[in-house]
Amino acid sequence: MIKLNLQQIKNSAHLFKGISDTALTSCLEGLMGDVYGESENPKMAIAVLGYIYIGGILDKAFLNEFMNFIGNGHLVFISDNKEIRDEIIKHYGEKAHIQRRFETIKEFPNLPEYSYKLTDGFALKRFDKDLYTQAMNENWSDGFCNNFNGCDDFLKNGLGFGITYNDKLVCGATSFSYYSSGYEVIIATNPDFRKRGLARIASYEFIKESLKQGRLPSWDAAHEVSLHLAEWLGYKLDYEYTGISIQA
Repeated sequence: MIKLNLQQIKNSAHLFKGISDTALTSCLEGLMGDVYGESENPKMAIAVLGYIYIGGILDKAFLNEFMNFIGNGHLVFISDNKEIRDEIIKHYGEKAHIQRRFETIKEFPNLPEYSYKLTDGFALKRFDKDLYTQAMNENWSDGFCNNFNGCDDFLKNGLGFGITYNDKLVCGATSFSYYSSGYEVIIATNPDFRKRGLARIASYEFIKESLKQGRLPSWDAAHEVSLHLAEWLGYKLDYEYTGISIQA
C-alpha cells in the first residue's frame, strides 16, 4: 500500500467514475485528503477525507491491509463495487451497517425566499477563530472543521455559519470540504437544541453565501431527514446509493 502523489492520483481518477461525491473531488484535485493504491498504477484506489471512497477492481489483500491500517473507529465506506462492499462487511462483521444515502444533482439550488427570527439568547455568526475552536472541542461538532489543516486553513478555504446560544455554539452549517468550484456541506446541531429549526437557518445562510461567491454548495444526504431539508432548500435528488457505516 502506497500513498499516491498528485500525478498518480490524476492517473487513477477514472477508477472512481461511479462516485460523484465532491469530497472525493477534493481528494482527486489534490486539495485535501489522501489517496492510496496497491501500486503506483493501481487497479483499485482508496481516497480518505472524512469518508472512505473505494474505486476500481477488488484487491482483497490491499483492501484488508488498508482496513487493518485504518482501525476500528466510526467509519463510513463508499464504493460503487458490490464485491468491495461485501468484503468490507465480511471484515467488520456485526460492526458493519448498511446505510441508505442520497446524492443530490450537482447544480445550483433554487434557494427559496425565507425569513426568520431567532429568539432571545440565540445569534447567527459566521465562523471565526472562536467558533472554530468551540467546534473542535465538542464531539457533536468537530466534523465541521476537522478535515482542514487547522484554523487558518479553514478560514482561508472553508466557509461556515454557526448559531450560538449565550455565545456557545449549538448548531452550524460548514464546508466539510472544498474543491475548485465549491464546497461539500455538513450540518449538525447539539442534541440539546434539536427540533427548533436551527439547522434550516444555518444551512440557508451557508448556501446563500456560497451562491453569492459563485461556488456550488454540494449536498450529500446521509439520511432522509437531511434529504428533506435539502429539497426544501431547492436541491433535487439525483440518486440513492449504499454506504457502509462501521460502529466502533
